[in-house]
Amino acid sequence: MAELLRTIFLVVALFAAANCDQLSVLHSPKAVEFRGNSHLDSDSLPDVFAAALGYSVSRPTDWDGMVVKDPFNTPDGAVVVVAEGLDSFSLKDARTYKLDGNTGSVALSELMQKTADHQVVSFEVDLKDSSDSFATPLGTVQPDDEEFSPQHLKPKVNKADADFLRQVAYVNGLSDLLVTSTDRVPTVHIVRVSFEALLAAHEHNSAALEEARKLFATTLEGLQTAAEKAFDGSVIVGLVTASEKPLSRSKRQAPKQEEEEDENPLNLAKKYNGNYPVIFNIILWFSVVLTFSLIAISIVIGTMDPGRDSIIYRMTSTRMKKDN
Repeated sequence: MAELLRTIFLVVALFAAANCDQLSVLHSPKAVEFRGNSHLDSDSLPDVFAAALGYSVSRPTDWDGMVVKDPFNTPDGAVVVVAEGLDSFSLKDARTYKLDGNTGSVALSELMQKTADHQVVSFEVDLKDSSDSFATPLGTVQPDDEEFSPQHLKPKVNKADADFLRQVAYVNGLSDLLVTSTDRVPTVHIVRVSFEALLAAHEHNSAALEEARKLFATTLEGLQTAAEKAFDGSVIVGLVTASEKPLSRSKRQAPKQEEEEDENPLNLAKKYNGNYPVIFNIILWFSVVLTFSLIAISIVIGTMDPGRDSIIYRMTSTRMKKDN
C-alpha cells in the first residue's frame, strides 16, 4: 500500500512539474540582476516587474531570484510577451524560473494599474483579438501577409496557422515601431500571443509546431533587439508562458473584523516586516538620550551659582540709574 501511494505521489508530482508555467528573462540592465532558479508565485509577477522598475510594492515577496543593485538607475521600461497555451519555451541565454500557479497571465494586468498610478504611458494588447491592425501609443501596427514563407505551416489552408503568422507579424511590426519611433516610448509593453489554436490543429511533435517555435524565437530575438535600442539598454525583456487561462481573478478585499477574529482564534500577533526592529531601536534610544539630556540640563541649571557673572543675573537684574 505504501509503495502504491508513493508511486501515485511521484506521478502527480511529475505531472505538476511538467505543466508548470515559466518566466524567462531575455534581457535586464546592470542595475537589476536575475539569478538562481527558485520558483516564483505567479501572483507576484506584477510586483517583481514593478520593483524592478522602481515602483512601490504593496505585497513584498521572499523570492530571491531578483536583486536591485542600483536603486537610483532602475530600468526605464519593460517589454513582456505572454505566450498563452504554452507551459514552457526554451530560449538561448535566457534566465528561466518556474511559476507556481496559473494566474500569471491575468496577474500581469495589475502591472498596468501600477504604472497608471505613477502616471506613466503603457499599453497592453491581445494579438488574438486583433484583426486588421491595432493601435499603440507609438502608432498603428499592420501585419504584412507576405512577410513569411513557411515550409510546414499552411496559412492558406489552415486558419490556425494563418492566425499565428498574423500575430507574429504584429510583433515584428511592433519591433519596427520601437526602432523607428522618435516619440516617448511607453514604459510597459504587454503583448499576448496565443498558441492555443495552433496546438489544437497540430500534433505535439509535428514539423509545423517546430517551425512555429523557431519562428517565434526569432521574433522574440528581434523584439529584444528593438527594445534594447529604444530604451538604450535600460529595459527588461521577458517571456511568460501560460498553459491554462484561469476563469477570473478579482482583487483582494480587506476582510471584516468578525472574519479576522474567526481566522485568528488564538489571538496571535501580526507579523511585522524587517524594518520594525530598526525603527523600534531608533525611537527607543533617541528617547533615552533625550530624557537623560533633559535631566542633565535641569540639574545644571538648578545648581548654577547665581553670582554677578551668571547669565541669569545679567538677564534678570535692572540697572540702577545714577544722578549726575
